[in-house]
Amino acid sequence: MLSAAKVSPQSSNKKLILCIDHDKQGLHARKFVLEAAGYDVITASSGRIGLRILERHPVQLVILDYRMSDMNSRAVARKIKRMHPHVTILMLSGQIDVPESVSSAVDAFVSKGEAPTVLLQHLAVLSDGGTGKRPPGRVAGVL
Repeated sequence: MLSAAKVSPQSSNKKLILCIDHDKQGLHARKFVLEAAGYDVITASSGRIGLRILERHPVQLVILDYRMSDMNSRAVARKIKRMHPHVTILMLSGQIDVPESVSSAVDAFVSKGEAPTVLLQHLAVLSDGGTGKRPPGRVAGVL
């Protein structure tokens, strides 16, 4: 399922974020929070749909769920970086330890258990060219 927010390439300097997660409730909640914070948001319910969206929209940031039903999140992240190296990837995970092979494929991590403000803080830093990278195997909590 694909849900697109109002996306107008020339309308503003807003960052366009693509959220990829098979959990539709999580996608809906994240979209609401991100749009309330001023971001334009497109959602994808699978890695394959997310990759297709990247071909059609000028996405700057991707929020990628660690556990997906159709594709391995590491494979999705690596494919994004190979096709669009300028795109920043933030991974969401409910797990405390994430394998180094996954952590090396993304720019930042946020635990799904964190408050939405933590996600917004990470996005603000990443939007300014910063990095939210943490030591391998650790999920970021706060900046």
